[in-house]
Amino acid sequence: MTSTQWQHPKLPSVLPVVPAVQDVTTTAEQVNSGMARITNPTETPIYICAMDNCYRLFPSRDRVMAHRKRDHDTEDREEIITWNE
Repeated sequence: MTSTQWQHPKLPSVLPVVPAVQDVTTTAEQVNSGMARITNPTETPIYICAMDNCYRLFPSRDRVMAHRKRDHDTEDREEIITWNE
């Protein structure tokens, strides 16, 4: 294995700027109901495609790979950011 395969990818300190989208469906009652909670890797798997500054989130490595094949025309398994492995 090369030295890059041993390193975990890291998010840049500043992510690319994208326009914000207003949430027009969440009600004040939903916000105040305390729907948010702390989670952990076994409850909430997160895989981020870091290829070409993509940074899309996926629930599994398989879904990242399907995205890469479709949207990046590659099956490269590098540059995936996750807390699950």
